[in-house]
Amino acid sequence: MNILRIILVFFVCFLLITITLQNLQRVERVKVFFDEFLNVPLASIILIAYLFGLLTVGIFAIIGEIKSKAEIRKLKKEKEAILNELNDLRNYFLIEKGEEK
Repeated sequence: MNILRIILVFFVCFLLITITLQNLQRVERVKVFFDEFLNVPLASIILIAYLFGLLTVGIFAIIGEIKSKAEIRKLKKEKEAILNELNDLRNYFLIEKGEEK
């Protein structure tokens, strides 16, 4: 799986470099939120948009990971409680039979 991930990263980097080199012309005016930038290379815009997308996806992935780990912790606690209850029930019949003698 790690080899596939490394190959995918190299492929994405190659595509990003290729697209950047093909778009070296400058854009006259770019508006970002409330700022305006003049004479900006299109490659810069592409790279910044790509990095913003990575950041956005990364944040959502981290949030999902935190939720998953919390759910795993909760299920482990439930499992331990159920196992303890099962052991108590197993021991209950042994203790009860031992008291009858």
